[in-house]
Amino acid sequence: MLDPEYLWLFCLLIGFGAFTQGFTGIGFGIIVLAGIAFTPWDFERTTVVLNLLLLVLNSSIIYASRKESIINWRLVGYILVGEVFGVPLGYWFILAFGNRPVFRLAFGAALTLFAANELFRPRIKRELNMAFGVLAGAMGGFLSGAFTAAGPPLALFIYSRQKDPRLAKGTLQTVFISATIWRLVNIAMFGKGITLLVTKIAAMTLPILVICTILGHKVSRRVSKGTFLKIVYSFIGFAGVMNIIKGLS
Repeated sequence: MLDPEYLWLFCLLIGFGAFTQGFTGIGFGIIVLAGIAFTPWDFERTTVVLNLLLLVLNSSIIYASRKESIINWRLVGYILVGEVFGVPLGYWFILAFGNRPVFRLAFGAALTLFAANELFRPRIKRELNMAFGVLAGAMGGFLSGAFTAAGPPLALFIYSRQKDPRLAKGTLQTVFISATIWRLVNIAMFGKGITLLVTKIAAMTLPILVICTILGHKVSRRVSKGTFLKIVYSFIGFAGVMNIIKGLS
């Protein structure tokens, strides 16, 4: 289920994903799962480990960017309405189909769309109506519940309202951590629970997470994002295509 043979790879993916999230504000969960997809590790159990780590990760980024980001609580409120429904549906999807080809297809599509969104960065020139926040919350909540990857729909909506990514980082992390907490509640009440093994793996990789997140945040202030992001999202896109192929075969 969580074979120790692949623990070293999981640690590397945690470091890479945490650095990317500290650097850009999104990407942690989807990067780790994209790599884990090439191992026998159980998807649902892996996402529970990621959820525990995401609590620390999102909180760390909010704290690190507290002086330069502004949390728009009105945006957060609209998004939370959608997340209330989206997260349980997403978690039900991974519980019901996590070991079936349809999950591979859906996961591959999510990875590919995530990569395309980041590589080609669609920009909304005018502010989206606040009602779109509920839809973005429902879509992001479903992706969070299924793949711990709420980024694209939430980022598109929030960036349309807060144009400066540095100012939007706090709002993004707030809605991410809300989805994470709600997903953990669903895991504990309706899923397979939070086991001792899951907790041990999360505790063991926590120092890697914290160090790489802070490093990514500090580096983001000093270097250009272009080349690094192309490498990251090309990897995610490749993993997406491979999962689609696996699902079809």
